[in-house]
Amino acid sequence: MAEAVAKGGAQEGRGFIGLKDLVFCVLMGVLMLAASLAVAFPFAASLPMMYFLVPALAALVWGILLVVVMAKCPRTGAVFVPFIVYAAYFLASGSVYVAAMIVVAGLLGECVLLKGGYASTVRGFVPVLLLGWINAMGSTLTMLLFRGSMVQTYVNMGMDAATAEAAIAALEVFWLAPENVLLALVTSAVGAVVGYAVGAKFLRRHFRPAGVM
Repeated sequence: MAEAVAKGGAQEGRGFIGLKDLVFCVLMGVLMLAASLAVAFPFAASLPMMYFLVPALAALVWGILLVVVMAKCPRTGAVFVPFIVYAAYFLASGSVYVAAMIVVAGLLGECVLLKGGYASTVRGFVPVLLLGWINAMGSTLTMLLFRGSMVQTYVNMGMDAATAEAAIAALEVFWLAPENVLLALVTSAVGAVVGYAVGAKFLRRHFRPAGVM
């Protein structure tokens, strides 16, 4: 795995990605978003599956695709672009706080990759893990930090204040349970590790020998 990522990062240039790489990264971000929605769709009616399984499966797909992004475009901004695409979806859906968290995670990921990080197997994994964790913890963090806003959202949807409070309280029991938070973090991390490893393996065995990268 180290060899696959390192070869891509070995040619890392200074400065930011150009227009051609920007288009590629946007397309990869759209593909990541489409894959995450496809993964979530079969489990949309199950809160436990949406909390535990879907983030893990999404992180697996993202791990593969982000390895390709980092190998194809080893310049500052390449990883941040897919984060922006994903955040834009949540912003358009009205989940402003989750979108903001994804943007922050993307910035942190790019900071980790500065000064040779695209050539590092360990540092290259950090953005994959961050995105997986934010995806798993978006609802939990929103509940912790902006509970009042969530209640108000329900009220704006037509609920009376008491019903909205009861609905949020019921979700709170599940989203904030320590064992559930820990399990969600672990499963999404496992998905990220598997995806990152699979992406690096495919890059080494198939893409590079074929001259794609």
